[in-house]
Amino acid sequence: MLSLIETRNRHFIEACRREISNLPAGREINITQVAMKAAMSPAPHYYCTYIYALRMLRVLRHGRMGLRRDRRYAMWSELNGKCSRYMERTGCRLPEALGYVLAGETASQFFIAPSTALRLAQKLRGR
Repeated sequence: MLSLIETRNRHFIEACRREISNLPAGREINITQVAMKAAMSPAPHYYCTYIYALRMLRVLRHGRMGLRRDRRYAMWSELNGKCSRYMERTGCRLPEALGYVLAGETASQFFIAPSTALRLAQKLRGR
């Protein structure tokens, strides 16, 4: 069974391949640009476990999130917003809303560091 990181990496490589296939014919491939565009493209999932996400959302909701306003904070904020909207629509509580969002929603981006995106995209050159 693939780990969440392995799954994310596989999905990210697929996004890089899509970006490359969308380049005009004959255009030189700038792997850094490909990596950055792929990183900002929608991701099929949020790559976190339910238990960890529930804990992080509770920390965020209590104002104790120790993260700078970076990509991880952005991911937790996006996930929290989707859960809040679902809770308002259905009247359910956070655990149920989180399960719904993690099972059926896509992420707006991959939420990975630029250095990780570039390292993963560079693997395409070796293939």
